[in-house]
Amino acid sequence: MQTVIHPGPVASERLELHKAHGTPVTLTLKAGIPLETAVAHALADIGCENSAYLEMTDAPVSDLVYLMPAYAPDEAHVAWYSDMHRFDGPGRIVHMGMIVGYRDARCFIHGHGSWQPQGGPLAMGHILSPMTVLSEPATVTGFALSGARFEGAYDEETNFTLFRPAAMGDGVTDDAEYAVLRMMPNQDFDTALDAACERLGWQGARAWGVGSINRPTFEDGREMDSLPTELVLLDAQGRAEGAARAGSEIRVVGIGTNQIDEGRLRRGDNSILITAELVLQRHDQAPG
Repeated sequence: MQTVIHPGPVASERLELHKAHGTPVTLTLKAGIPLETAVAHALADIGCENSAYLEMTDAPVSDLVYLMPAYAPDEAHVAWYSDMHRFDGPGRIVHMGMIVGYRDARCFIHGHGSWQPQGGPLAMGHILSPMTVLSEPATVTGFALSGARFEGAYDEETNFTLFRPAAMGDGVTDDAEYAVLRMMPNQDFDTALDAACERLGWQGARAWGVGSINRPTFEDGREMDSLPTELVLLDAQGRAEGAARAGSEIRVVGIGTNQIDEGRLRRGDNSILITAELVLQRHDQAPG
């Protein structure tokens, strides 16, 4: 498993998590306004305070702006972002996962996904939701959370402002069956997911979220030769006992425009590069 040296001191805690209460939701996002605003309004309408995981598929857009992973221009970070990419006209979001939290005194979205301009090739990256606009109302599904949320905060180790789990209000009851989790760098993704289940006192959990992995290695032997990446989870489960099973399924993009891949990770070989932000739902039944 490949690791990197970040510019700041290594934090002793490698998992940041809080239990939360969650409610499955299906929401309709308005068209013609920034995507970030549409999400904020839809959550406010159900009384949710900027805390959710949402997925979108096959949604038409009039404007879409995104970044791709890139190597850092200096030693202040281990990776960075590309220049902005923008659709030259309409297109569609094929699939996207969005961690919705709070940053700079407002709703903020950390979203990774794949999209396609009309008549153009498939692309993938990190969406800039304040600059992206739906051309028609779109449906999203996911979980609205309470008792904890992601909040933007400076992370000394990576020298980035990142989403980090934070408790809200009076906290949650012991029987809460959701959690918000941030995994720190240089630990295997699936091993860390198992460790989070153990910390929570759960036999297992399903996970949704986004993040980055250093040169992903898949179960079938494929490897992506790109240190900077952006990924979205497609299917992921953790088990407290760490029982041998299939690794998490991801879709991921590297530094190349056409460097998009997906598959199941090979357990033990995939170190988190900068962060992984996940929403967990307790699921004690062992995977089939």
